[in-house]
Amino acid sequence: MLTEEYKWVAVMTHANAEQLAADTIAQFADEVYLPMMHVRDKRRRNMMPEKPMFPSYLFAHINKYQIFDTRTARGVIGIVSANHSAIVVPQRDIDMVRAFEATERKVFIHDTAKLVKGNEATITDGEFAGMHGRVVRGCKDGNFAVNIEVMNVSFVVHVRRDELRPA
Repeated sequence: MLTEEYKWVAVMTHANAEQLAADTIAQFADEVYLPMMHVRDKRRRNMMPEKPMFPSYLFAHINKYQIFDTRTARGVIGIVSANHSAIVVPQRDIDMVRAFEATERKVFIHDTAKLVKGNEATITDGEFAGMHGRVVRGCKDGNFAVNIEVMNVSFVVHVRRDELRPA
C-alpha cells in the first residue's frame, strides 16, 4: 500500500510505449526506472539497440499523491495492483534488476509465467506484432509455434522467443 513515503511500483504500459510513459511520469515522480538490455540479432549475429528488459513495464518511485497522475499518464495502462491497491516492489528487487542491467556478462532472461503449450501469448515484434494466440508447442530451435484464430480459421506461426510474451 502506498503512503506519503515514496515506494516503487510496477507500471504497465501500452506496447512499445515504455519510453513515452517513462518521460511523462518523470515530470512528477521521484524517479522512473525503465530497465533496458541489448538484444542480439541471431540472423545478423550483432548487437541490436537496447530494448526494454520487461516489455510493456517500467518502475516508478511514487507516493500515494501521485497514483492518479501515474495511472493517467500518456502511454500507461495502469499500475500493477491487487485488491485495488498498488503492489509495492521491494527496493532489493529494483537493485537486483539494476545489477543485471549493468553487468557485462551474458544474462539470459526467462519469464516465470512460462510460455508452455496451451497458454495464451502475445506476439510483440515482427510482422505478427500485436496478435494474440495460444502456444501450440516449443520448438527445438528455441522458437515457438503459436495458434492464431482469425475469422474461424486457425493459423500456426513460428516466432522467436524474444518476439513473444505471456498474455
